[in-house]
Amino acid sequence: MPHCFNSLSRSTGIAALAAAMLAATAPSALASEDIWPILKEQAFGDRAIQAEDGMVVLEAPDKVEDAALVPLTVRVPPSVKGKLKSLTLFIDKNPDPKVATLTFGPAAGTGGERSFATRVRVDNFSHVRAVLETEDGSLHMTTKFLAAAGGCAAMQAKDPDADTADMGKMIVRTFPPVLDSNPIWAAQVMLKHPQHNGMQLDINTAEFIPARFVKEMTVKRDGELVFKMDGTFSISTNPNFRFTFGKGGENGLDVSIVDTDGAEFKGQTQAKGS
Repeated sequence: MPHCFNSLSRSTGIAALAAAMLAATAPSALASEDIWPILKEQAFGDRAIQAEDGMVVLEAPDKVEDAALVPLTVRVPPSVKGKLKSLTLFIDKNPDPKVATLTFGPAAGTGGERSFATRVRVDNFSHVRAVLETEDGSLHMTTKFLAAAGGCAAMQAKDPDADTADMGKMIVRTFPPVLDSNPIWAAQVMLKHPQHNGMQLDINTAEFIPARFVKEMTVKRDGELVFKMDGTFSISTNPNFRFTFGKGGENGLDVSIVDTDGAEFKGQTQAKGS
């Protein structure tokens, strides 16, 4: 696990705390231990969180085929009006429990069904949580259980050099709504990036592959912020994000992604407003 700790040194205080707990606890105990109260205190202090109140919906597969590529979708129903402040995804038993935090800007939209989806790694059977913060500062959470394991340290079957070929290649797409009256557009961002987390072995050398993963993504529509994402290595190889944004004038997106090596990758699309 020391290689895991090296990669965690670049992440949050939550990750460091969870890693220490993982190192000090027997594997048999981890399966049943509830570490969420500690994670909650580290992330939100003593703030109240309203659970399963319908303000946020989390979709996860009932059967996981690949623990290194688990799709998650978070939806905010149309009944929820007004601006959103943030959205945080957690996987309790991952070496870094926080998957990502999105901080929303004025171009995120204020109505319709808003959503965010990506693919994640799951290290052990765990609860996954989505915590939404609304404009008034209140917190709302929904939780699912994922029966999956081994996604973080999955063996690297290919040459690591091949994984870095074309690294940074990005595709950005936007999708207008079927009805022109809908205030929400959809988008997709795909990035070629290995998302090495420091726990994967190179089968050719039997050595751990150094950690390198996406730590930040900024999305703007017509120059206005849609969201800024603080990410971790829990996001799967070749990150794929789907999300919504508020309808604007031109509806062109500009995306900037920065990884832990300091490399910046940029992409854009210039869809015309309807």
